[in-house]
Amino acid sequence: MRELTAKEKLQYIWSYYYLWIIGVSAFLAISIFLTVRITTSVKEEWLYGMFANTMTRAGYGSDLWKDFAEYSGLDLTEKRLEFNGEAYFDYLKNQAKGNDYYNAFVALTDGGILDFITMETPSLEALAESGRLTDLRLDRCKEFCETYADRLVYFHGVEGDIPVGFDVSDSLLVTKYGLYKESCALGIGARSEKQDMIALFMRFILEEK
Repeated sequence: MRELTAKEKLQYIWSYYYLWIIGVSAFLAISIFLTVRITTSVKEEWLYGMFANTMTRAGYGSDLWKDFAEYSGLDLTEKRLEFNGEAYFDYLKNQAKGNDYYNAFVALTDGGILDFITMETPSLEALAESGRLTDLRLDRCKEFCETYADRLVYFHGVEGDIPVGFDVSDSLLVTKYGLYKESCALGIGARSEKQDMIALFMRFILEEK
């Protein structure tokens, strides 16, 4: 090696150790990428809403998303505002068995991520049978029920009528954004704890101050 020029030394090292060099470089690059991604990425959501069974754009960057982001004044560098407008399933049809979108809804709800879902009113009422919509008789929903008592929609089960959502057929979801043509209801995810944020979204779509 002492007799080789600098260029020849580099060629020698590359010829015999190039696999190690590539491997170590790749490891370092991936490690740096993951470290930056983990330390700078937004990990939580201000609110996660699912708008099911609509052909109108309602997800990230849609007019609905932009308008609510502006209305709410949320700091989107701190947490995400997640709107999912790509879910198509109907519990009225075979309890949505085998439907990947329904399976995603289940995973998001059971994981405590999904805060609310909107869909046609009959479909939402039926969806309550899955056990993944909040029973609005719970204490944490008392204020909701009092404020929107005239909008409650019910699951008609063997134990009687259980309030599971709110009729928002006259809301901006229909009148301005055209997500649904006629009926529309909003249900709260069974494990959501973001009552204040859901209330804010309700005020927004119902044009309340």
